[in-house]
Amino acid sequence: MKNFLIAFAVFLVWSFFGLWLYFWLQPGMETAKANLNTTIEQQENKTNGVSNDLYEDLGDSILPIQSIKDSIFVTQENQKEISEAPLGLKAISNEGDIIFLFPEGITITKNSALLKIPPSAVDFKYKLNTYLLEHPNREIHISSQYSASEDIQSPNLGIQRGQQLKEILIKTGIPSERIVIKPHIKSIEFDNNNTFSNSFTFFFKPLDTARINELTSKIPESRIAYPNFTTTGILVNENLRTLLAEVVTIVKQNPDIQMEVVGHTDNVGNANDNYILGLQYARQVRWYLINKGDISPTKIKAVSKGEAEPLDTNRSDAGRDANRRVEVKFYLDK
Repeated sequence: MKNFLIAFAVFLVWSFFGLWLYFWLQPGMETAKANLNTTIEQQENKTNGVSNDLYEDLGDSILPIQSIKDSIFVTQENQKEISEAPLGLKAISNEGDIIFLFPEGITITKNSALLKIPPSAVDFKYKLNTYLLEHPNREIHISSQYSASEDIQSPNLGIQRGQQLKEILIKTGIPSERIVIKPHIKSIEFDNNNTFSNSFTFFFKPLDTARINELTSKIPESRIAYPNFTTTGILVNENLRTLLAEVVTIVKQNPDIQMEVVGHTDNVGNANDNYILGLQYARQVRWYLINKGDISPTKIKAVSKGEAEPLDTNRSDAGRDANRRVEVKFYLDK
């Protein structure tokens, strides 16, 4: 009986050994071993604060699953929305890099085009100008938000507010054609004072030469008028009325156009008096265009060239008559 029990025990040992050896040699065990190794690596990575459960294979690249979920919302369209998050006044390059960021943004008031620039952000215009000087192949897009809850105006408040910033940038030295206003209607939560301080973002985009060429081609030729000149000023005649009609038509066809009324004289008298006389002529014509043509005063400025730019000789009456003139020049904001 004792020998039987010993033999049976040996049989069981060899049976278990045989079964273990059999399963170990099966192809599926390689997968099992690989899974076991993976589990070990996962545990090791978890101890380092990183879990392989957070990664997926995307061809040649491996990204965290959480990053993949986040990237669903970072589409080309939504990237702009993310960039315009209310973080103050900032400028963003075409590559998505933040060029500058002022914690305080420019304040707008509900139903008003007026802007309030905080003292901490007044240098924004110089930073924009510097960047454009260093990147001549770029232009500025002013993203100007306005709310659907505001009064309906034409042009809308987004354009009006953006235009004010554009004028500031032009005075800083940035060419008008390199500034584009992009109004965006959004849901804005105004505070108790009906103000909001995160309505603007600047974007640097590739220079659109086609758009600039189109703008340049729209600039009309200058107009020259010969009103009746007197020692005290000018008198309206048919020549000046024709000028008015032409200017009004040009302004209607080109809402962004600006004008410069230039007064010219002959060389009779001294140069200083002629300069003052030319400026007097220009101001009177400017006043006439504004009041009779219903043209905004911000669109017209008066300057004088005096006797400095004659069209003809001053040695004859006909030549001096040709030199006494008023010229209207058209341009886009400089």
